[in-house]
Formats: sequence, C-alpha cells, structure tokens
Amino acid sequence: MPVPAAHPPVERRSLREMVVDRIRTAIFDGTLEPGEHLNDQELQSWLGISRTPIREALNDLARVGLIEMAAQRYTRVALPDPAQRTEVLQTLGAMLGGVVRVTVPGLGASQIKRLTRSLDQVIVAVTDRDAEEHGRLYWAFFDEIIAACPNATLVTATKDIIDGLAYRLAATRGDTDMDWSVLDDGYHALRTALGGGDPIAAELAVESIFRLSEPLISVSSSPQP
Repeated sequence: MPVPAAHPPVERRSLREMVVDRIRTAIFDGTLEPGEHLNDQELQSWLGISRTPIREALNDLARVGLIEMAAQRYTRVALPDPAQRTEVLQTLGAMLGGVVRVTVPGLGASQIKRLTRSLDQVIVAVTDRDAEEHGRLYWAFFDEIIAACPNATLVTATKDIIDGLAYRLAATRGDTDMDWSVLDDGYHALRTALGGGDPIAAELAVESIFRLSEPLISVSSSPQP
C-alpha cells in the first residue's frame, strides 16, 4: 500500500503541563500572592481537573522555587526572603551573563538588529524611571537571548531555574531597589557590545546590570534592579 506522507508531529501538552502554566501565570500576574495557601479542592474547582495532575504540577513548581510545600502543614506560593535578594540577583546575572557570552558570537545581522530594538525599549523604560515597564521589557529581552543560544544544555539549565529566580526578585522589590544610573550605564554598554559582536564586553555589561561585583549585604542598604 502507498506510504502516507509524513507530517510534523502534533504537540500534545499533558494536563500536568497545562496546570503548571496556569498556576505559574497566576503567580506572576499577582492572582496568587506570595505566601498564599493552595488548597487541592479549590484548585480542582478552578482548573476543572482531577487532583493527580494538580499535585504533579505543584511538585514541578516547587522544584523551580515558585511553590513551597511542607508535608501535613501547607502548600503555598513561595514567600521569598528579602535578605536573599542580592544572592538571587547575582545568581541570575551569572547565568544570563554566561548565556550572553555563548550566544553573541553566533548572532546574525538580523538577530542583532531585533535584539537591539528590544534593548532600546528597555533603555527607554530606564530613562523614564518606569520600574514596572523595565521589569517586563528586560525579561522579554533576555528571553530572546536565551531563545537564540546555541547551547541546548545551557538553555535547559537556565530555563529550569530562571522562573524561580525571577519571581524571587519581583516579590522582594521595593521602592528603593532601583539604581537607575547603574542600569542606564549597563544597558548602554550591553547595546554597544551587542552591536559590535563582542561577547566578553556583553557578559561584563550583564554582570554590571546584575551587580555581580557587589558584596552580599542586606537588601535594605543595597539598591538593585
């Protein structure tokens, strides 16, 4: 008999994956607040599915730091410690700096142009001193960098923990946590390095943005992005 033509496989997402996405989105958009307790029956009613995929999803979210679980005590949205903000910031910066270092040498002209446009939007948000817009745009920029990274192992490792780190930063940010001058200098240096295809300068710019050279001190006395 004739062999049917091959078709691209249809992406099928499990219930577990869909629950992860729904709860993750609810955490990041503020629907579920830091420290909020999560009840299985309420989650079943909200999501309209059985308990098993919900528990599996919660385990996944706990592994990346978005959920905290204590047997027989609670399952809750993670409640980050502001005193650890500098550690989190520097960890994220070290990872993203590595991704940038690996990615920049292989970027084509069209990719550099697209990334530069995205970075220009971040710079505008910094110039306007718009913390909320900066938070949204700089994550979008680094998502593009990660998507362009040729090292699949590094991409997987970064994606595996980046949500938890990003959440911990957002949840501990205060009114005095933005050092706009540092961000302005860092992003402009990153733009120059990106346009010149200089991976080392790009990595150093990312390290400056995420303040890797600063000592680990209390967030109350150290402004952060």
